[in-house]
Amino acid sequence: MGTDQHGRDVFSRTIYGARPAMMVALTSTIIALLIGMPSGLLSGFIGGKLDRVLALVADSVYAFPSFILAITVAAVLGPGIINMSLAVTLVYIPIYFRVVRSRSLQIREETYVEAARALGAPDWKLLWKYIAPNTISSIIAIMPFNIADAILTETGLSFLGFGIEPPTPDWGFDISNAKRYFLVGKWWTITFPGIMIIFLVVGFSLLGEGLSDILNPRLRKR
Repeated sequence: MGTDQHGRDVFSRTIYGARPAMMVALTSTIIALLIGMPSGLLSGFIGGKLDRVLALVADSVYAFPSFILAITVAAVLGPGIINMSLAVTLVYIPIYFRVVRSRSLQIREETYVEAARALGAPDWKLLWKYIAPNTISSIIAIMPFNIADAILTETGLSFLGFGIEPPTPDWGFDISNAKRYFLVGKWWTITFPGIMIIFLVVGFSLLGEGLSDILNPRLRKR
């Protein structure tokens, strides 16, 4: 893959550059899940004023352009992997909240939940034994898509200068740094990190499609 303008090996930087992208993507997705799932369960199951308040907050964040929101938060917090993870996390919390809340509203009206309630099952048991397990399939199906989108968001933030400090390898920063040399013939410094981003995003997207087919038999039949 050659070397960059400073004589550094492009292959090594391309391989090592996957670390910050994957760390930010996985960390932000897991934290968003840990926050969005419990809040979605409580909102859908309890309803009332709590549901209206949480849904209003989630819809307000969700309505804001995700990448612009991530840029705003990253600009306030400053560069770094932890700050980028927090910025991307804020973008995905409403997604898990909305998915889990929607499923909770459906499942709480099912016959087996009403039967368990009639037999005297407490609310916490209905929530964690009957409702929560039936929302997992929806969450698993969207997680790979969120990871793929988080990778794009992380590289975009790094491209704009909100990533980790140089000279640590990062795909977004390397592409931003190499674009000035592309027109003078050094195409490889910008091409290989871009190819890796495409491969990784497409891979997680295909994984999400496969999980959706497995977890949703109706879609598989179509």
